[in-house]
Amino acid sequence: TLTLPWPDRALSSNARVHWRAKAKATAKARATAFYTAKAAKVQPDPAATLIISAYPPDARRRDVQNFPALCKAAIDGIADAMGVDDNGFRVRFPEAFAEPRKGGAMVIEIGVA
Repeated sequence: TLTLPWPDRALSSNARVHWRAKAKATAKARATAFYTAKAAKVQPDPAATLIISAYPPDARRRDVQNFPALCKAAIDGIADAMGVDDNGFRVRFPEAFAEPRKGGAMVIEIGVA
């Protein structure tokens, strides 16, 4: 189980930010996921199942259908840490957001195929 920070709003598919700002947010999210997965000693599994839970930083209304776009960089970072291509991952995104947590969090449970 990996606990990552709440994704930067620049990663949203609805965000209208400069490409450099989005690239910086993407690189940071990918690196954070990479180092978190490495620290957790995640084993390589090209067919892993990722179950994602979303704990927003506050109770504002959010669009859960936009959440997969926010997760893309983190999923790529996990794949990098495993040394595999993420095209075989089975990802289960949340149907609804969980209760808010201070600062927000994205919790990813990694299961074997």
